[in-house]
Amino acid sequence: MLKFLVDESTGLKVSEELKQMGFDTVSVIETMKGTEDIAVIQKALEENRIIITNDKDFGWLATLYKPPGIILLRLKEDSAENRIKIIRHIIEKHRDVIYGSIIIATETKIRIRRL
Repeated sequence: MLKFLVDESTGLKVSEELKQMGFDTVSVIETMKGTEDIAVIQKALEENRIIITNDKDFGWLATLYKPPGIILLRLKEDSAENRIKIIRHIIEKHRDVIYGSIIIATETKIRIRRL
């Protein structure tokens, strides 16, 4: 079962949608608002959660700290609806590689790199 930690930059709507889809999801806004990125990574490591974020700093942090997985959204249309659409696509098409990978997603391309 996939477990997610949704960063502040990604928002509450994404977290709520993932919960409605049946995923064990924690929102940084609700549980750790204003915390440093390192603390987000540590929570992901402690709870075996995949980080979903729009913050590109997590890309280099991932190489240092090796969290369970990261979905990094780099969207031109950065609405909650578009974020949800892209995340749904990733879960449907790439579920087997989400753990252990950093996935960088735009509207037109998904890059998957093992951590």
